[in-house]
Amino acid sequence: MACQVCGEKSGFFPICKSCNAKKDKGEVSKCVDCGIWKKGDKPRCYDCFLKDKNSNKKQAPDYKKTELEAEEHDFRTKFPAAYLTEDGHMVRSKAEQIIDNWLYHKGIVHAYERKVPIEEEVYCDFFIPLGTKVWIEFWGLEEEQYLKRKEIKKNFYKKYEKNLIELTDKDIERLDDVMPIKLRPFLPSTFSFD
Repeated sequence: MACQVCGEKSGFFPICKSCNAKKDKGEVSKCVDCGIWKKGDKPRCYDCFLKDKNSNKKQAPDYKKTELEAEEHDFRTKFPAAYLTEDGHMVRSKAEQIIDNWLYHKGIVHAYERKVPIEEEVYCDFFIPLGTKVWIEFWGLEEEQYLKRKEIKKNFYKKYEKNLIELTDKDIERLDDVMPIKLRPFLPSTFSFD
């Protein structure tokens, strides 16, 4: 497994020996909301800080949902998380189950349906915090409304310069070939897929 903070090998532990020593000095801590290890001693990671900040705004009586926020809610209602992965995540499709299980078996720390740290309320399919942070989207439908949502989300990733890996049904068929190639630029150089 790779360290959640620096990406070095950590055996079966979420952080390596070096980061564990930094933890004792207060230089590394765990986010109180999501539980991911991070640099610094603030109680929340940046993503959870933004999420909390935005949720306060959304509780205001004059807040109006954006079109994408309404579509995200409708999508979650239409496609409930009904597939259990080997690491305990409940996902919305068989393809997402395959992706999640692949990440789990390769020892890649990941989160499912995590809020992207931007102003808008956008959730990714998968988030990988180690190395250079990367967000993964599986585009599994061809419906007009879904394709519109896809383009809006892609524009947000581009606008906020977030690292995005896009997967399709064809990629799922060859996941062992595709994922290492797409992930390699974002993972620490010491990471091995073996």
